[in-house]
Amino acid sequence: MSMVAPRANYGITRIDQPEKKNHGYYVRITHRGTTHQKYFPDKSSGGKAKALKLAKGYRDELLAQMPKAKQEMAARKKRKALQSGVTGVTHVVSKVGENKEYQYWQAAWADEQGKRRTAKFSIGRYGKEKALEMAIKARKKATRGSAKSKKVAVAG
Repeated sequence: MSMVAPRANYGITRIDQPEKKNHGYYVRITHRGTTHQKYFPDKSSGGKAKALKLAKGYRDELLAQMPKAKQEMAARKKRKALQSGVTGVTHVVSKVGENKEYQYWQAAWADEQGKRRTAKFSIGRYGKEKALEMAIKARKKATRGSAKSKKVAVAG
């Protein structure tokens, strides 16, 4: 069974800490609650390029042992998340079945008891701008009475 090639640097992070003379690549992949990690220092790997090659080899070995779905996820291009610019308002893409997705803007806040609350506004129904505007209004209305928003109002 051949593996789907992962994104170039999936699961690999470059570490550069000159003050600690620490330079290399760090591989970290988590699957079903288990994290596999290993560090490949430039110095003992024979240089930066060789450290990256070793890190990719280790990462690919790990992925080869994982289910096809995990391999496909590692190969998929990362989508640039839409930014609302407002704390507590996020863009969400939900998969529905095989090839359908549902997009919405979600407002989130904590109620008086500290319980997380959300309101979702469909992009399909309202359009991107209107759904975002509705989510921002819902968040502002929900947090209006909280101490946090009072602090912001006083500081602003």
